[in-house]
Amino acid sequence: MNVVIAADIQRRNIILENFRDYYGVSVMSFSNDVRNELARIIPEKSCCQKAELSALLALRGEITQREDGGEYLVTSLENATAATKLYKLLKECYGLSSAVKTQDRKLFKKKRLYLVETPIPSNNKFLYELGFLTKDQEINQQVNWSLLGKNCCKRAYLRGVFISRGFINRPEGNYHLELIMNDSSMAGDVQKLLMKMGIEARISDRKKGLMLYVKEGEKIVDFLRIVEASKALMDFENVRILKSMRNQVNRQVNCETANLAKTVDASLRQVEIIERLIAKAGIKGLPAALRELAVLRIDFPDSTLRELGNMLDPPLTKSGVAYRMKKLASFAEEILDN
Repeated sequence: MNVVIAADIQRRNIILENFRDYYGVSVMSFSNDVRNELARIIPEKSCCQKAELSALLALRGEITQREDGGEYLVTSLENATAATKLYKLLKECYGLSSAVKTQDRKLFKKKRLYLVETPIPSNNKFLYELGFLTKDQEINQQVNWSLLGKNCCKRAYLRGVFISRGFINRPEGNYHLELIMNDSSMAGDVQKLLMKMGIEARISDRKKGLMLYVKEGEKIVDFLRIVEASKALMDFENVRILKSMRNQVNRQVNCETANLAKTVDASLRQVEIIERLIAKAGIKGLPAALRELAVLRIDFPDSTLRELGNMLDPPLTKSGVAYRMKKLASFAEEILDN
């Protein structure tokens, strides 16, 4: 039995390794891969560019005033490609020139920030258009719905949200997507936006803010499709298939193992009874119809009832062998109890 189980497990591992090699599934930082892929997407439509800009600034932007009296829009990002994207979007949408600087900080381990510093012109209407400032000149902590009239703009906004505050656990582990928010109003708005796109996300408290999270693999796939992370979507789906194959093979192996264990346990009990019966009554003391089956069971203790039936002359079906085994057990009970 152990040899058979070991062979099944080895066969399963070979299948999984071949699948992994074929598709080249990576177990590196999946979240960073997704962020890099999304940061390289530059929307073609200006409406989508502004929608994504709005998300980036709402979640990562702040206004600072320099000693010379000038005001700057400073957006901090953890990804160099995302900083480059923000620079391009500000340039293409509003003709603004920014400077990109780096800043090192320590958060559990050394982590680099990329600061996109943009001088705010005297005509700062772009900040109101993007919804970054309210009419009272306060920083807005809500989604600017006026920019999200089209589905393509909703996709772009969610793309900006993930680049700014998103995380996806590597699909080899537990399925988990989260978006970190600093404000309850923003968290509620993004939750509504996700719902409009068919994704139900839950809100949970964190030490330094709120977390929108999704744990269903199918919904995470939908999110990747919505934000147009095609490569990440393919990688995620490949791993889902791999996990499904692993679970299916494991279930099959477990089922076969359980069946083998039952067969062996029943066989051992039958052999023990037959040997005791022969020791007391002799082989010729057994009824002729049961004698051949008793000898076969002793000679082939690992065989199934179906296999024993094929060895009989004439052959019997599995149910026929089971019926004779019951008669043999009843006969043994009568002889051994006397």
